[in-house]
Amino acid sequence: MPSRRELLATIGAGAAVGFAGCTGSDCTPTEPAGIDWPQPGGDPGNTAAVPDGSVPGRVGDRWRTPIVPDADLLAFAGAVVDGDRIVGLARIAETGLYTEYDLGDGSTGTRVTVPERIASPPVAVAGSTAVVSATDDGAELRLLGNGTGAGRYALGDAPATPRAAGTTLFGGDADGAFAYEVTGGGERWRREFGDEVEGGAVSFSPAVDDRRAYVAVTSSSDRGIYALNRSHGEVNWSIAGPRATRAPVRTGSLLLVPTPYELLAFDAETGERQWSTPTPADRRTFRSPAGTGAGPVVADGAAIHRLDPETGDLGWSVDFDGVGRPAVVGDAVLASNGEATRALELGDGSERWRLDDVSLVAPLGNGVLVRREDELIACTACEN
Repeated sequence: MPSRRELLATIGAGAAVGFAGCTGSDCTPTEPAGIDWPQPGGDPGNTAAVPDGSVPGRVGDRWRTPIVPDADLLAFAGAVVDGDRIVGLARIAETGLYTEYDLGDGSTGTRVTVPERIASPPVAVAGSTAVVSATDDGAELRLLGNGTGAGRYALGDAPATPRAAGTTLFGGDADGAFAYEVTGGGERWRREFGDEVEGGAVSFSPAVDDRRAYVAVTSSSDRGIYALNRSHGEVNWSIAGPRATRAPVRTGSLLLVPTPYELLAFDAETGERQWSTPTPADRRTFRSPAGTGAGPVVADGAAIHRLDPETGDLGWSVDFDGVGRPAVVGDAVLASNGEATRALELGDGSERWRLDDVSLVAPLGNGVLVRREDELIACTACEN
């Protein structure tokens, strides 16, 4: 389960633009354009990439809205952008809150209470939103449709954030991996790992393509990477040994898996190892990479790096202390360390713009959604 610090932090050089947001003195921001960013990592493959998107050369505040207008915000679990709506999860005293915001003006729509022990960011899937919370017996996945209950599924301890692909949620917990069919309202399959004494924990979100769900098992009794048939959960291939430290990414022909002190690349069809890249300066781990097969981008907590997809060799590097997982939108990289959000050129890492005192929540079709303390702010392209 994410810590309170991680929930508060939200999800993953140059002239500063604005102190309390992103407004420049000569910017007239446009109306926000929607985007499909229904879950952390954006798509089923967890690529955190929008290849056909674009990031403006300048942005300004179009609107800002309180995350919780009538109470003190204790924790923010994250928000996703589902077309023309934003869905957020937060915690206030004694309860959690599910809130929908209008993308156009930030106004609050549906708001309902959810269990306060929120265990993951929201995931939009097939017209519903998945909300995972801890319980006394483990955890529970709740589906909300228009703010009302649309299904429930009991999970074990330490649930991973589920991954949406089509109408199915793929996820894991302390015992194994599962697929839950949203429209049918039932479990499609469950695959357990490990032994009778210790199960095989799936601690991170799977990565999913048209044929398989790729899960990282991290317990001592069963540790490695499994490629499971997406339809029925049977093992297509597996690799014993690697201990993942972040969620896998399925991009191009590769499955990318961060492990201690290196990033591993496997052929997604066969599981054959293609290359490995050590972390610079013996840093503990990479975040999950972002980007397409044309050239992933990865962060190690102190810097952002471009990777050669054929060899894994590091290309350009940009120092950014405390940086979380980046996102790649068109020809730009978006990254945040909780104190500033930066847009970098994908080609050479040079800075396009920087927003101080805000953290990145999600990309928009023509800008970014950011957070400053207890506010959400839509920063969009300047008309002038």
